[in-house]
Amino acid sequence: MPTTSSDSQPIIDIRDLHKHFGNHHVLKGVSFTAHQGEVVSLIGASGSGKSTLLRCMNLLEVPDSGQVLISGEEVALAQNRRGQNVIVDPRQVERIRTRLGMVFQNFNLWPHMTVLENLIEVPTRVLGQPRQEAIELAEALLAKVGIADKRHSYPAFLSGGQQQRVAIARALATRPAVMLFDEPTSALDPELVGEVLKVIRDLAQDGCTMVLVTHEMAFARDVSSKVMFLHQGRIEEAGSASQVFENPGSERCRQFVNAQFCRA
Repeated sequence: MPTTSSDSQPIIDIRDLHKHFGNHHVLKGVSFTAHQGEVVSLIGASGSGKSTLLRCMNLLEVPDSGQVLISGEEVALAQNRRGQNVIVDPRQVERIRTRLGMVFQNFNLWPHMTVLENLIEVPTRVLGQPRQEAIELAEALLAKVGIADKRHSYPAFLSGGQQQRVAIARALATRPAVMLFDEPTSALDPELVGEVLKVIRDLAQDGCTMVLVTHEMAFARDVSSKVMFLHQGRIEEAGSASQVFENPGSERCRQFVNAQFCRA
């Protein structure tokens, strides 16, 4: 179980977040915090709003109302003439995103770049890091995730598990304050899931702050300091891993957890 410092300012502070897609009200007033060293797992059925919540955190989706604060800094949003929320300062969002390492379901590696080039692209071209310094960090991260020998390979020649480990290393290369994982194992063959979960588990043990959308219930139970069960756009259950998985107050959460463990 990762150590936390819940008395400090939260790194992630989400307040009363709402998001619509057309007439579909996806997020209905979601609020939560993540502090330094916490691993927060978001669980729930498909369509419950988990991935949308994650994407609102780094403004890949702009919430219709509510507040997003990263390390105490509120993302500035304002309404346009059509009454839609828009980003006030794109440069603020670019700066905030450097604090958030995002890992997607489908890797999203640049196919025309080698593994090493994938890792150093943002640090050198966006953050202005010296190339040699970026290379040294990239090689250390590739060793950390167990694929140092693939640094000159192209993504097409890697397995899905290897590509996802490259994606994790690439997200870490910007030295983010928090890592966001959107179902990082859902696109993998079953035999490759374990190698990616091991990397995430190691990060948790190192004290990395993470918000994780996952269907891997046993893994979430083992690594999470906080678990939130989303149902129809609301947080229906939230608490420690033992509370949510062993003694949930919500009957829907109980049914979901039991069904997931039975399926496993």
